[in-house]
Amino acid sequence: MIRVTPFDVASWTELDRTCAPTFHARPAWALALADSNASLTPSPLACTFDDGSMSIVPLVKVRGRLGWRVYSGTPLGGYTMVLNEDGSVADGVRARASYAALLASGIHSIAITPWPLGEADLDGLPGKSVRRETSVIDLSGGVEAALACMDGNTRRMAGQAQRRGVMCERARGETAIDRYYAMLEESAIRWGRERPTFSKRLLEALVARGGDDVEIWFATFEGEPIAGGVMLYGSDEANFWSAAMRSDFGTLRPSNALNVALITAAAQRGVRWYNLGESEGLPGVARFKQGLGARTVQYSTWRRERPSYALFSSLRAWLMPKRKRAAAARLER
Repeated sequence: MIRVTPFDVASWTELDRTCAPTFHARPAWALALADSNASLTPSPLACTFDDGSMSIVPLVKVRGRLGWRVYSGTPLGGYTMVLNEDGSVADGVRARASYAALLASGIHSIAITPWPLGEADLDGLPGKSVRRETSVIDLSGGVEAALACMDGNTRRMAGQAQRRGVMCERARGETAIDRYYAMLEESAIRWGRERPTFSKRLLEALVARGGDDVEIWFATFEGEPIAGGVMLYGSDEANFWSAAMRSDFGTLRPSNALNVALITAAAQRGVRWYNLGESEGLPGVARFKQGLGARTVQYSTWRRERPSYALFSSLRAWLMPKRKRAAAARLER
């Protein structure tokens, strides 16, 4: 029998001195989510085993008016992973046991997305799973090895962008946030969306909470940003969490040059994985990632709900306006 209890956020922050492999399993991510959305609260849970040992699962709690106990690990496409009580990463056996305990607990609803590059295997556990895939580049061989895996045409276009005057650099300050989010809004419209999948407030909170582990980068031409991205760093993963480009400058291939710069920076920082994330039904984006030499990694989001909450969710979705329905769906990803 594994006992599941709340774990203090301050204690979780103290454990984070060892830095989880993925930024999404760190307090800064959960706190930034809470800063930008009043319905979210950082709420890690502790799993105490029969031998007295303990593991910690980073989660956020989704607050509602009716008191449902709803947890996510974590919203907006984030990952989670199980930590030992000293802050180190739990092995696959301990992680699976912890996830199984959470899925079988009295929580009304819980969604768990284990870090795709970790050891946890949840196959056969109770609940429903949604299959997903991300694109990753292994940086363990260094910068030159990673760049050598790129498609020749992709490398040529990156070099062409640089010769035409495209420069890539990290940007800082509120101006960087404003410029990047404006570019992201423009890109969202081009992708057929009313607005970006995350708020500007979340980006502001990430920069404030994440310190040097959150970076905004731009590819510039004649001094003006024409493409950009947001990087989230854990100890083992550089997560290219958000990307945008001004469509008028696509022929300059700024995204090619930007990814070369980001791969180089990530390798120099010593992380193993460069995670480009899901392609979200955009086949052109998926092909671009393949050209960078990324391989596809399959993973799953596991969800378990009590029948009473499942019925409530169905009724709420039926009654909810389309816009609010879409916002709720983003939180459940």
